Amino acid sequence: MIQFDAKAKIVISDSLSEDIFAILQEESASDIVIITDASVADNPSIKKLKLFLESKFKIRYETIKVVEPTTDIVNKYTSEFRKNPPDLLIGIGGGSTLDLVKALSVMILHEGPVEDYHGTGKPFTRGIRKILIPTTAGTGSEVTKGAVLVNEKTKFKRAIGGKYVTADYAVLNADLTITMPDTVTACTGMDALAHSVESYTAKCSNEITRMYSLQAFSLIYNSLPKIFEDKNNLEYRRNVLLGSNLAGFAIYNSDTGACHALSYPLGIYNHVPHGFAVATLFPEVVAINVGKGCNLYADLYDRIAGAPRLENPAEKSAAFAKMIASYKPLSYLGKKFRDYGIDETKIDFLAERGLDLKSALNNNPIEFTFEDSKSAFLKVIGGK
Repeated sequence: MIQFDAKAKIVISDSLSEDIFAILQEESASDIVIITDASVADNPSIKKLKLFLESKFKIRYETIKVVEPTTDIVNKYTSEFRKNPPDLLIGIGGGSTLDLVKALSVMILHEGPVEDYHGTGKPFTRGIRKILIPTTAGTGSEVTKGAVLVNEKTKFKRAIGGKYVTADYAVLNADLTITMPDTVTACTGMDALAHSVESYTAKCSNEITRMYSLQAFSLIYNSLPKIFEDKNNLEYRRNVLLGSNLAGFAIYNSDTGACHALSYPLGIYNHVPHGFAVATLFPEVVAINVGKGCNLYADLYDRIAGAPRLENPAEKSAAFAKMIASYKPLSYLGKKFRDYGIDETKIDFLAERGLDLKSALNNNPIEFTFEDSKSAFLKVIGGK
C-alpha cells in the first residue's frame, strides 16, 4: 500500500496583503496573533501587511529572535497565550520561527509543559489554525508535520508532530526572500536541496514522494546558483521557494536520511544553525553513500541542466556526488565548523551522537555506521 499525506493549502502569492486578507475572510478569524522573526520584521512587505491587517482585524503582534526553538521558549509563550487564545496564528520567518508557531498552535490548547509531548509520542487532540509564511527558501517547515525543538537542559532534540501541528495554509511569496543575505540563501537552499535528495533515496520513499522529490531537486539545483548572480530575479527565487515547498511535502511522507541525523548534535551541543550543518555535511554523506554502492542518484543526475550524458547508473551517481561537492552555493556558506568551536577533539563524540536520530539514520539508503559518521566529520572538520 502507498500513502501520501498533505494537509496545508498552498498559496503562491504575488500580493501578500491581499492574499492573507482573503484567507482570513475565508476563516472568519477575528482575533489573530502574528509572530514574526526579528530578522525580517523591518521588511517593507511585512510592515505593509501588519499595517493593513491592523486596519481590518484585532491583531496581536510578537517579534521573536530565535536561532533554534527550545522547549523553554515554547513554554514561555504558551503560558502567555493560554490566558487568551487567539482564533488564528500567522507565523512569518525562517524554519525556526515557523516551528515555534507550530508548537504554540497545539500547546496553547493543551495542558502541561511541551516536554510531556517532546519525543514521547503523546498525541495532540486539537490545534489552533495557522498560516505560515516562509521568508527563507529552505526548510519546508510551512508544510511539514513536525516542529523540531531542543531541550537545552537534557540536550535532547526531537520533533513534536501530527496533523494538528501541520499548517493549514502555506503562503509562498518570493519577494520576501530578496533580503536574505548570501549565507542564508546558501544554507537554507542547501537544506532544501538535501531534503529533495534524501527524500528521493530514502527507504521510506514511494512513487509519489519521488515525484515530488525529483521536481523539487530540478527546481532547486538548477536555480539556486543563479540567485547569487541575479539577486532580484524573482523567477529563480520562486523556483527555489517552490522546490523547497515540494521537498517539504516529500519529507513529510518519506523523512530524511543520514545527513540530517548527523546535523542534530551540531545544533544541540555547538549551536550550529541547522541549514549550515546540513549544507556542510551533505556532500560528504552523498559521497559515502555512493562509495558504498548506492546508485539511486542516477535519476537526480538526469535532472541537472547541461550535465554530460551518461548511461550507467553507477557512473551517473558518481558524477552526481562530484557535482554536489563542487556545487557553487557551497562557496557562500561563510563559515566553517571550527568557527563554532568544533575541532578534531570533538569528532568521536559528534560521530557517536550523529547516530542517535534512528528514524533518519535507518532511512538512509545504505547502512550508515559509526565509521561512516566519523569519516564525514573528519572531512569537514579536519580539512582536506
